[in-house]
Amino acid sequence: RTRAFEACYLGSNPSPAAMKRIYFIRHGMTAGNETFTYQMLDTPLSERGRLQADFLAERFSKISFDVLIASTMERAQETARSIAKKTGHDVISEPLFHERLQPSVVRGKAHNDPEVKETLRVARSYWAEEGARHSDEENFYDLKDRATKALDYLISRDEETMVVVTHGTILKTMLAVMMRGKDLQPDFLDEISQFFFPENTGITWVEYDNKQHPGRWQLITWNDHAHLG
Repeated sequence: RTRAFEACYLGSNPSPAAMKRIYFIRHGMTAGNETFTYQMLDTPLSERGRLQADFLAERFSKISFDVLIASTMERAQETARSIAKKTGHDVISEPLFHERLQPSVVRGKAHNDPEVKETLRVARSYWAEEGARHSDEENFYDLKDRATKALDYLISRDEETMVVVTHGTILKTMLAVMMRGKDLQPDFLDEISQFFFPENTGITWVEYDNKQHPGRWQLITWNDHAHLG
């Protein structure tokens, strides 16, 4: 049996002290995901999303971990609470893991709304300009900075094995930072964003070597959603 099987299905012991193991999880499905609507900060899970979270929680009842961390957005909080209820962990809320902020004027509106498309076209024109924005959205530099701080936060914690409930875009940005660090450029993040797609409640397992090869990240499993069938 493979190492991934042992860890994900049988709940093997945490990694040795020289390594940090982190299970990133995209939150469960929401009505916004189902209707292609830009989401509000307090958007909850849909009925389907709550069922996904229950399947996810059952899976993590068989996986040993030390701490449960979640984005402050409600859809991530609700997903984390399902895991907490099943495993007995408390949920630590951390805003570094919230989703990329789009202009607030598009939140709650459909992706195909003409005004939304025009707003995002303008916002996209500022994506790679440091310090330039349409309004209150996050551009590439904002996102890169927050993803870097989020990873530094995890590295600084004492726990060896962590579960982090987060969101699709910030997750892909953290992966890009793991790969390129301070040299990350907008075009590489764009490639990552177009190629990698995380399912709702998909599990991404990474490890950080803080002893033998300090600073080296490894991607072990991407977007594992076997618990959904």
